Amino acid sequence: MTKLHIVHVTQSVSRLGGGLFPCVRRIAQETGAMEHVRCSVMGLQDAMSDEDAECWSPVQVQAHPIFGPRKFGFAPGLDRSLKAATPDVVHLHGLWKYPSVAVWRWAKACGRPYAISPHGMLEPWSLTQSRCQKQLSNLLYQRACLRQATCLMATSAMEAESIRLAGYRTPIAIIPNGVEIPALPLPRTPPVAGRLRRAIFLSRIHPKKGLINLVEAWDILRPPGWELLIVGPDENGHLAEVQAAVRQHGLDALVHFPGEVMGEAKLRIYCDSDLFVLPSFSENFGLVIAEALSCEVPVITTHATPWQELESHACGWWIDTGVDPLVEALRQAFAMDPAYLHAMGVRGRALIEQNYTWKPIGKSMIEVYEWMVGQRPKPACVID
Repeated sequence: MTKLHIVHVTQSVSRLGGGLFPCVRRIAQETGAMEHVRCSVMGLQDAMSDEDAECWSPVQVQAHPIFGPRKFGFAPGLDRSLKAATPDVVHLHGLWKYPSVAVWRWAKACGRPYAISPHGMLEPWSLTQSRCQKQLSNLLYQRACLRQATCLMATSAMEAESIRLAGYRTPIAIIPNGVEIPALPLPRTPPVAGRLRRAIFLSRIHPKKGLINLVEAWDILRPPGWELLIVGPDENGHLAEVQAAVRQHGLDALVHFPGEVMGEAKLRIYCDSDLFVLPSFSENFGLVIAEALSCEVPVITTHATPWQELESHACGWWIDTGVDPLVEALRQAFAMDPAYLHAMGVRGRALIEQNYTWKPIGKSMIEVYEWMVGQRPKPACVID
């Protein structure tokens, strides 16, 4: 049987792509491991793409150089590579940049199907950012690219609703992101006398993450015996704004900024923490929430994320956005006995093991691709 050839097209093939990087990488690796599937990845070259290339193994990756402004990502080599590869299906990840143009042109030229994962870029909050640029992109290519796709991919029912709200009636496949479950127990860092209990934020330091609200809530509570770590790479200079807020509230001794962490260091910082907080204004999925739960860390996050299961599985708090709801959730967490708080984290890991591992997610992806090329009936995860 001829292998089904899938090409994933993404805006970045390195860690600089933020949450796109681990999601696209694991989807490509999991689907490419199946006997009847051949999988490859094409994306835009950046400062870390060469260093991170080995992370994709055994999937073949092509990183194309950009000409002109990086914000648009004009990479004519992407057009040539798509044409030469002759894939059966293309899966585009992300919007608003040249890869959308390249995939749209490829599909018009060859008449083959493509899917698009917006990865939260059609969420209402996201659409309010750089509004003029997005309106121009829609006029020139993005709206047509979305409407002519065979299928749109959403990571949650909440994201699917946002796609419909944005005006797109294309069939939507609802398939969550997955997480790599770490082997536990991971030996904790040896205790130090008087060590503070730890709450962490771990994600891109970006305005949509709600960090100013978190700093204000921490200032109101100033919980004795606790410290807050704000971990992650700076984006758009927001780190300086958050650090200024910490200084303004006199929290320098209680709030720390370790910078970006990856690999073993990232796992370590999760496992040495007692509470995870993501007070976002917009998330299509929130992979870091799944990562924290997989390390048995209970989570506080907002209704702007699709994580109502935190409440139904008693492994965290799912709250309104804003300072006051965050203060109340933090107050409850700080008042809990450490053993009970950890038990919430244990229930969270069980939730991830049950619903968010990569193998069944990869199987669902393949079923959608096969439906797109007419090899099987429409899967149950696809809604009209």
